Amino acid sequence: MHVTRPQPSGRNGAQPPPPSGISPKLSVGSTAPSFGPAHTLIEYIMFSLSNTLPTDKPALYATLAAQARALIEGESDAIANAANFASLVFHSLEGLNWAGFYSFDGTELVVGPFQGKPACVRIALGKGVCGTAAATQQTQVVPDVHAFPGHIACDPASRSEIVVPLVTPDGELIGVWDVDSPHLARFDEEDARGMELLCRTFIEYGLKRG
Repeated sequence: MHVTRPQPSGRNGAQPPPPSGISPKLSVGSTAPSFGPAHTLIEYIMFSLSNTLPTDKPALYATLAAQARALIEGESDAIANAANFASLVFHSLEGLNWAGFYSFDGTELVVGPFQGKPACVRIALGKGVCGTAAATQQTQVVPDVHAFPGHIACDPASRSEIVVPLVTPDGELIGVWDVDSPHLARFDEEDARGMELLCRTFIEYGLKRG
């Protein structure tokens, strides 16, 4: 996916060691990470969620992808999975004021599960950052939303934004993943790659398509 040029950002904290018996296999750019026994994995997730995360962005997003997979892999309801996914990301990353999904109903984008203030309900393809990501099927990294032509201001506090189109392996657009920040240039290309990893994880494990 094409990514626009952003400004870098960072976070503080250190990764706690995983408990005994866990061997996470994490790689940014792969379809999704894998783990050992499920019961040990859940213990690892709860431990990680209550402690600091890696400072290195690839490691940070790989850890979040592993946590996301464990939260959604065993659940067949896509809405429940989207809700937990949005909550995980919103409460794990610093400097966010909105994180959530818009689904594509065949005509326009419709708001789905999210964390943050009430949002715009419907967005036309090609309109704003979300509509542009959906229409082009390219990740949009926007350092300053006020400089983005046609930006839709659902929350006036938002200053920067990243939107990843959700596209199935067979090329079907199913929606977008949208994250906003009250800080200028909160997201960079490493965030784009990390969010794309998270979205691949959600599509593979959070959507049970028969």
